[in-house]
Amino acid sequence: SSGINAEWPLRPGIKDSNQPLLIHRSKTKIQGNTVERQIHLVPEVCYMTGLTDNMRSDYRIMQDLAQYTRQDPDKRHKALIGFKESIDESTEAVNLLTSWGLEMSPGILDVTGRQQPPEQILIKNGGTFPCDARKESFDNITRKNFVISSAEIRDNFTVVCTSKDIAAANTFLETVAKVGPACGIEIRGGNVLEIRSDRAEDYITAIRNNETNPKIVVCLVPNNKKDRYDAIKKHCCIDQPLPSQVLVTKNLNPKKAMSVVTKVVMQMNAKLGGELWSVHIPMKKVMYVGIDTYHDSGSQRSVGGFVASMNDLCTRYFSKTTWQPSKQELISQLEVCMTDALKQYHEKNGAYPDRVIVFRDGVGDGQLLAVKEQELRDMKTALSRLPKMPELVFVVVTKRIQQRFFLKAGSRLTNPGPGTIVDTKVTRDELFDFFLVPQSVGQGTVTPTHYNVLEFQTTLKPDHLQKIAYKLCHIYFNWTGTIRVPAVCQYAHKLAFLVGQSLHRDPSPQLANLLYYL
Repeated sequence: SSGINAEWPLRPGIKDSNQPLLIHRSKTKIQGNTVERQIHLVPEVCYMTGLTDNMRSDYRIMQDLAQYTRQDPDKRHKALIGFKESIDESTEAVNLLTSWGLEMSPGILDVTGRQQPPEQILIKNGGTFPCDARKESFDNITRKNFVISSAEIRDNFTVVCTSKDIAAANTFLETVAKVGPACGIEIRGGNVLEIRSDRAEDYITAIRNNETNPKIVVCLVPNNKKDRYDAIKKHCCIDQPLPSQVLVTKNLNPKKAMSVVTKVVMQMNAKLGGELWSVHIPMKKVMYVGIDTYHDSGSQRSVGGFVASMNDLCTRYFSKTTWQPSKQELISQLEVCMTDALKQYHEKNGAYPDRVIVFRDGVGDGQLLAVKEQELRDMKTALSRLPKMPELVFVVVTKRIQQRFFLKAGSRLTNPGPGTIVDTKVTRDELFDFFLVPQSVGQGTVTPTHYNVLEFQTTLKPDHLQKIAYKLCHIYFNWTGTIRVPAVCQYAHKLAFLVGQSLHRDPSPQLANLLYYL
């Protein structure tokens, strides 16, 4: 930082001429070259924007804010019509639009959609559990002995905590013994390792020197300190490959303990290869692939997460990470990732898949052509080496979109129900694309997800792909309901996020067949 030069004319009202300046490095592109220039800002005339952590944790502030940021379909429609009327009243605005050959339609566009029926969730011994048709969630599943397969953790896990948190550790173990078997997960007992302080080194030393050789380690921590979390994850994902769970002790208060521990035990089971639930997908011998990228703000590189399903139920996965230069969306090593995933699939199933369906997240509209020319080409190269070329479907999934859909309910407008698909009028003539509303929202207007199909070399019909995309939104093990993208995409995001945020290096290949990044 540098002080204010006495020779510079001070803006009237600036009181302190000795304050250091804030430096903003601005990058702009001039004739294809990136040019960096420094902008010096005077702190006295700068204001913090956005929400502080204290504001975010204040329920009332967030509730008041939501009235403006999360408008329901009726309010949103009124705002749009109001905007249209204000433009019509402005002669300048109308003349400008006319000079461009543009005209605003009098109202919103009517389109026809269709809705998929609610899913049946597959549980233990081939049983099914119905989804709540309105919310498309299945929260009550945890009250049932539902788990498809248990990882048989039994007492083979360790809880590491400070002496202050021994009571919380005992609460955790007692609650685990209640909720685990109720869900169908074989877990009980477990041992506690007491450490002197809450420093990262103490947790890592305890994990390293633990002679019981547990299947998974649970670290109870007093707060959300990032450096401690990063150090524990780095040790357990790279130095000593071991699935790990980090839990903040305040979440074990009596009011929340049962629901929190239920979710933690389910996560522990999933991280060790246990299968929680699934959905019925009639097609067999299909490998579903999820790809996402995460831009690590702390380094000059971006990390790509690659996750592929290894069985028909979509409950077991293989994962791999790749690195690119900073802010680069495209993944350059997809051929290697795909080749490794196909080898793993063959090892586990005794045959290669008949179809490969790829869902690629995190790509803007401007990069669709580049994805087609590079990533799709790499995938085809890997698949062409197999004895028989599988059918290939490659879909780009986009969450951040402007389009919103409203359902006419008499004179009112409401949110369309989960499973609504729109593939006419608002889709593109030159591409095969569609919109899917996978979730319901309690507040505001639901945001659809946009699917752009770049490759469709298959005997499947478009309707089949739309159904598969919706089914895959149900099988993300961290949430008992639908999520906005197919589960493989969310797993790829979780993997890329963990590696980019905490590890900054490739995780151990020993963990590649486990969902350790949940």
